Amino acid sequence: MGRNWIFAEQKGREMRLDAEANAFKDSAPVAVTPPFFSHDATLQSYFNKGWKSVSLCEIRLHIGLTHIDEEQDLLSKIRRFRECLSQSLR
Repeated sequence: MGRNWIFAEQKGREMRLDAEANAFKDSAPVAVTPPFFSHDATLQSYFNKGWKSVSLCEIRLHIGLTHIDEEQDLLSKIRRFRECLSQSLR
């Protein structure tokens, strides 16, 4: 995988998180389809892959709705992560 492909995928994730944060602030819906990123079909495909790979748990962490305390032990962190994932699957 080339560096441009990695960049496109990372940019897709970043832009999705930014779009979700802006939508949360403005109480507006987020676009269902990823926005246009590149005329190159391969780069657009990797951008879409990055856009769609963002989980609800990651969005909640980015927006600040879910907080992870650094002082907790590893077992508590795992339980909290599993709880967050189970909520996103509902």
